[in-house]
Amino acid sequence: MRKPILVLFILFPLFLSVSWKDNSSLVVIVNSHNSTDKLTKSEVKLIYLRKITKRWNSINKNIVPVDRKDSPDIRKDFLNTVLGMTDDELERYFTEQTYKYEDLPPIQLSSDAEVIDFVGKNIGAIGYVSINSVSSDNSSVKVIYP
Repeated sequence: MRKPILVLFILFPLFLSVSWKDNSSLVVIVNSHNSTDKLTKSEVKLIYLRKITKRWNSINKNIVPVDRKDSPDIRKDFLNTVLGMTDDELERYFTEQTYKYEDLPPIQLSSDAEVIDFVGKNIGAIGYVSINSVSSDNSSVKVIYP
């Protein structure tokens, strides 16, 4: 009886990572001049919550996370799948961070086009957009997650 439970316990995290990649409608992007090529979900979460370094070490630029407004579906997808938080939890988190450490929440932009434009013009920026909005024609940004 222990073997099936052990197998399930080992395979469950693998199932979660595969299902997120297959079902998510978003990607995380950075400026194409940023030397970072890949980030894990945990690293993206730590960057957005400002729990790790506030600078990209490889390019010596401030990390500028970009959040979304006026896009409830993609924002909800990001909050659920990457941050593991609700909108209210994120708001409380940044209220506390601002009070304790003067850490401001990420700037908010309205559309995929605005996020892509901002990230493309700011080498330290990181944002998330709909998977369908990033094309090979846009050389100013690159996908780093998933």
